[in-house]
Amino acid sequence: MSEMSDREFVRIGPIHSISNGRIVTEIDTEFHLRFGEDRPSYAGMHYCPWCGKSISRDLWNREKKK
Repeated sequence: MSEMSDREFVRIGPIHSISNGRIVTEIDTEFHLRFGEDRPSYAGMHYCPWCGKSISRDLWNREKKK
């Protein structure tokens, strides 16, 4: 995941710090896929695309309420 972040395919950080693009999904997560060059779009991820581990706070909060 960190290598993808270094190549700017994945953005790791709080959603409120995204200032140069638009957010496509309303997922409470710090992991976003980045699409586009000039004005990128960001799509939040619930699961890691490589290992399948849950990475979003949204899913963690849902499990906590059960």
